[in-house]
Amino acid sequence: MKKTLLTIMLFVSTLILVACGGNGGGGSKNTISLSYADWNADVETTELMIAAFEEEYPHIKVELRTDIGGHGEEFTNNLVDAAGAGILPDVFATDNVPVIAEKGLTLDVAPYWDADEDAKLVYEFMQKTAIYGNRRYAIPSFQFLKGIMINLDIFENSGLKTTEGKYRFDATTGLPVKDWTFEEFVEIAKDIKNYPGNEETTIIGLDTWYGAPDFNQVWPMMTNPDFMYDTWDGEKFNYNSQAWIDATKVKMEVHALTDGTTVRLEEGALELYPYLDSYVIQSGYGAMNIEGSWQFNIIQSAKEEGINIGFWPYPRPAEGKGEFFPPVILDYLAISADTEYPEEAYLLGKWMSYGRDGWAKRIEIFEERRADEEAEGIPVSLLDRYPVANYPEIWERIDPLVEGIEGIQETFAHIHNGKPDIDKWMPGYRDFIRWMTDPENPHNFDAMTEQGPQTAETIAPIYNQKVNELYKESLEQLMR
Repeated sequence: MKKTLLTIMLFVSTLILVACGGNGGGGSKNTISLSYADWNADVETTELMIAAFEEEYPHIKVELRTDIGGHGEEFTNNLVDAAGAGILPDVFATDNVPVIAEKGLTLDVAPYWDADEDAKLVYEFMQKTAIYGNRRYAIPSFQFLKGIMINLDIFENSGLKTTEGKYRFDATTGLPVKDWTFEEFVEIAKDIKNYPGNEETTIIGLDTWYGAPDFNQVWPMMTNPDFMYDTWDGEKFNYNSQAWIDATKVKMEVHALTDGTTVRLEEGALELYPYLDSYVIQSGYGAMNIEGSWQFNIIQSAKEEGINIGFWPYPRPAEGKGEFFPPVILDYLAISADTEYPEEAYLLGKWMSYGRDGWAKRIEIFEERRADEEAEGIPVSLLDRYPVANYPEIWERIDPLVEGIEGIQETFAHIHNGKPDIDKWMPGYRDFIRWMTDPENPHNFDAMTEQGPQTAETIAPIYNQKVNELYKESLEQLMR
């Protein structure tokens, strides 16, 4: 409560400075004033993007709001506080669309989106997100790739080779094939580990996705073309499906291991091996890591330490069979329900997110940055976020901006099939994740894992009922 009151007090003091432009008001007779806020740490690029927007639309002036601090959930909570203080920005990022929509902070932008030609080029699976009935309370901004960082040096020196019925390796490079399967991925993690070793020889097979393998969220959408992320089919979740049960069993089997296959080690291991108390893919002890492209700075920092990291595509169901649906992570922008200038605010939101012209400027800014870095002789930046739409001329300019990331082109080749995560826009999903991981919940995932992978069949109907109940309850709130 003290933190919230302090935050509101800070916002109120800021109101003195931004009241005219902070909610779309003020400006001269012929000038429209808007405000914008996100949690992007790259403030310089944001400022340059805003300056370019103002040049493109000289009748619109944009204030970059830096008073709303935090990242992700904290940023969204601070937006709610800003709204309470009457200083909500006209355009803003959010990590949870339902939270701000339920509080009435967001504009239904469906009329603008539906009439926009660029929106028609947004990839199919991404177009279907952040819609509640006929309302669209946010627009996708960037997509981040979800894939597998691999330590190229560890693999090249591992001696692992193609083994019939187990896994395939490229005979020339000594690296896993890029169309590897789920089963191959798991077997490689088990076989490439070297634990316990010593500070020079220890290898952890796999760092997982926020603490546990994400197989139950990704594998079913790969095997069933009708499933989106985490079995969502457009109307409901399908945890009762055999695809979810099978993936959860493997997840539990792998998550239960404490033998160095993953970073989940036996109690006291970090005291015995303090060098493993690190981000193992960056420190050189991890062979593989399920990761998002926003961490591409890791590739550069590791390289400075003599560690070479590639970014392999996420594994797929079966060798050479069916389409490949890469998992991707989406961010969102929303327009304030209280903005005085909704059309202009949408123009700004589009420019900063999915719009073709905005992306052309963003790439130009990034190219100039890399040119400056090359001139200074420092490691060049790697582009870590990508358009959500089919802009061929933009994508052609992206390839040089990720040069040196071995394996990434395989994901790019299938980007039109990217299936986005649901964390930031699915009603009730955040509440479900909290319920599923609550230690007080007798069916929490870790407790079920300890009992063995057979519990996947036990929890499937329980989880299925709970997640769909929470979805419906939250959706009803949004539809009021």
